Amino acid sequence: MPMEIFFSNSDEAPVPPDEVRIRSLEAEPYPDGKRVKVSFAVTPFQQRPNIEINILEAGGEPVAELSVVEALEPSMDFTMHIRQPEPSGDYTAKMRLFYSEIDAYEENNPGDESATEILDKTGKTVDTAEAQFSI
Repeated sequence: MPMEIFFSNSDEAPVPPDEVRIRSLEAEPYPDGKRVKVSFAVTPFQQRPNIEINILEAGGEPVAELSVVEALEPSMDFTMHIRQPEPSGDYTAKMRLFYSEIDAYEENNPGDESATEILDKTGKTVDTAEAQFSI
C-alpha cells in the first residue's frame, strides 16, 4: 500500500529537482576574524541535492570551500575557516545548488578524474546565491 503524505502548507511540500531553490544564505564572521558561520535554507526536496559554497576575497580568489554531497536537511549551518594569515576586508560567499548524474557518468568513463571534475561535468545547477560580509 503506498504511503500518503499530507502537508498543511503547500510551500513546504517537497519539490522535484528542477524546482528546488535557495531560500536564504547568510555568512557571519566570528569575532576572531578567521572563521565564518555560514547558514542556508533550501526548499524541501524530493531528491537530495549537492551544495557547494565558496568564500572569495574581494579580488575573486577563493579563501574557503565547502561541499555537501546529497544534503539530508533543507537547512544547515557550518563553520568555514578562511585560509589567509590575516583575514580582512570584503568577502563574498557563493552557493551553488545542483544535482549530478554520477552513475551514468561512471559507466562510460575510466575513473581517472577528480571528484570535482566529475561533479563539474555531471552537475546541473538549479540555483545560486551570494552573501557579502566584511571582516
